[in-house]
Amino acid sequence: MSLRCLIVDDEYIARKILSDYVAKVPELKLVAACSSALQVLHHIKKGEVDVLFLDIQMPDLTGLDFLKILPNRPATILTTAYPEYAVQSYELDVTDYLLKPIDFDRFYMAVAKVISLKKPIVDRPSSTSSPEHADKLFIKADNKIIKVAFNEIVVINGDGPYVKIIAVDGRKIMSLQSMQKLEELLPKNFYRIHRSHIVNIDHIDSIDGNMIRLKDHTAVLSKNKRDEFLKLIDQLNLLGD
Repeated sequence: MSLRCLIVDDEYIARKILSDYVAKVPELKLVAACSSALQVLHHIKKGEVDVLFLDIQMPDLTGLDFLKILPNRPATILTTAYPEYAVQSYELDVTDYLLKPIDFDRFYMAVAKVISLKKPIVDRPSSTSSPEHADKLFIKADNKIIKVAFNEIVVINGDGPYVKIIAVDGRKIMSLQSMQKLEELLPKNFYRIHRSHIVNIDHIDSIDGNMIRLKDHTAVLSKNKRDEFLKLIDQLNLLGD
């Protein structure tokens, strides 16, 4: 596996350190090291980037603002001297958050997360079938691979760079995985009602305002998802006449 990466930092020393780190990792190939987020747009639009090492505090356009306007974001590892942006960054589905000065060991841990995310985690259907014909996931968790049937999943909660899968039997499976990537693998009876919640519609017991109750669990329905979600529920005939 060869992952194409970009480094974006307005400080030369920071770019040099990260470039040297990238050179030590066989799975990484450096595309460019830039001093401004605006300099990398054409690389990303052309699909030349798998991993983005991105500083936050930069002139003209901060790293976080850049991520907000960036379509089809590659796996992103933030590199910064400011710890206070950690929560906000995970709302943007970043893979990791590295605090300067960055040791190589910590750098490699972040890269290992990207490599793990790039590997397939699902029992994929054959090329002649649709994803909806798959009936299970194989999830990496606790240094092993765990099989989870779709119909056993009640709700999936995002927790920073991790997801927590809650099953009908009470199991809670934590896995290093992007909510967005996982969402793409789920069948149509799953719906992302909030940036931190994906629910299995088949396990919904009730909807009370913006609270959705599923077995012994609750999940929050975001306001901008409410109309679309209720329309979907109606289409699936779960509300009745």
